[in-house]
Amino acid sequence: MDDSAGKRPVRGSRTKSLVETSPGDERDTELGVEKWIFVGLMVGWQIFMLVIYAVWMEVHHVDEVTPLNLVDDDVSVFYSFFSDVNVMIFFGFGLLMTFLRRYGYSAIGYTLLLSACVAEWSYILDCFSESQEDEFEEITTDARCPITMFRMLNGLFAAATVMISYGAILGKATPSQLVVMAILEPMFFWLNIYITIFPSQLGALDIGGGMVIHTFGAYFGLAVTWFLTNSNTKGHEDNTSCYSSDIFSLLGTLLLWIYWPSFNAAIAPVGQQRLNAIVHTFLSLVGSTFISFVLSRVLTGKFDVVHIQNSTLAGGVMMGVAANLDITPGGAIGCGIIGGAVSVLGYVKLSPILNNYLGIQDICGVHNLHGMPGILGSLLAVFVTISSDQAEKYDFPEGENQPGYQMAALVVSIVLAIVGGIITGGVMKLLDFTHHVNAIDFFNDRLWWSNPSDYEHVIRGSDAAEH
Repeated sequence: MDDSAGKRPVRGSRTKSLVETSPGDERDTELGVEKWIFVGLMVGWQIFMLVIYAVWMEVHHVDEVTPLNLVDDDVSVFYSFFSDVNVMIFFGFGLLMTFLRRYGYSAIGYTLLLSACVAEWSYILDCFSESQEDEFEEITTDARCPITMFRMLNGLFAAATVMISYGAILGKATPSQLVVMAILEPMFFWLNIYITIFPSQLGALDIGGGMVIHTFGAYFGLAVTWFLTNSNTKGHEDNTSCYSSDIFSLLGTLLLWIYWPSFNAAIAPVGQQRLNAIVHTFLSLVGSTFISFVLSRVLTGKFDVVHIQNSTLAGGVMMGVAANLDITPGGAIGCGIIGGAVSVLGYVKLSPILNNYLGIQDICGVHNLHGMPGILGSLLAVFVTISSDQAEKYDFPEGENQPGYQMAALVVSIVLAIVGGIITGGVMKLLDFTHHVNAIDFFNDRLWWSNPSDYEHVIRGSDAAEH
């Protein structure tokens, strides 16, 4: 995030923006092309979804194989976690990304659209991956794939991954390009899950998605944003926040902070491992919050709201891989402090280098919140799984060889994220022909949304005040 000031328009009656009503503007034709690309992608995709769901999917139900008590247990064990993670995805991520002063509609609206589409697509990919384990024996019209609460949670985890990547390209992509990312990224996400997590492959541990969600989503997004970064997006006057937009973003931070223990504990085995995940995640968040406030003041002289919005959450990411293991309360706090410190330092020192020298314009700073803390959490898991006592206690898939498999899974996650991001970013770049976004319209709602009647007036007024 960059910092400068501005104002967010207030709600009012809807009218077309001045850009939309400009006579003879070539944008009308270009917007028409982009509109029909978007509509075609969405409608065609939804028809595909309807066919697959009609042929192959069903709700998990009671039968001779699955008795009533198992269905009830599925709901009672997972639904509360599903609700918490739901709030994180749609409220938490949506509000967190409203910091851009003129991109609030898009931040929340695209979070809603993309997360819904990704969850729907993920259930199919989840079933497909599971069938791969059985050599596709279940992919028939007679053997349908059940949608369980566990599978619905996995859909939200896939949506979280895409939301992390979306944070890197916030304000720089057209609606059609975002739909392409929502279609392609889950495929790479589930390929990575299959290679790194499935017992028949690497069998890595990753209880809260520190590798396959946070690390993968961050580096996927960084690869994509490289394709969407240009001279018009760098130094843009609207790549900044205002007082009210930062407050909304802080609300997103609070929601994510409160529910993060549920995110890491949702799929942990009931009992000691689930309790470990909840306690360790909360204490790690406490540690990252403490250090974020302290280090922000040390490095900048004042509290930087960017650090408070993001780095305070780094403790949750740090616990993403091994929260359910025996880390100890003191260890969890220490890990949170390390994660928060690395995150703040990333915002202050590393983000400018990536932007200025490598052409990687990371709008939300996902590398600082999800990427680096995700790697640190993955390395923590390598260290923790060295213990032979824990290998026996928690029955590691690879036994005493688990640390090596954890490291291999981390490398695979990063490499596959970058490769998938390059492929997806390249496809998204090809869609530039549908509409050339003028410099003034980046990081702005006006081109894609029907805006309040005072929107243009407020923008011109705030610009005049700044100059």
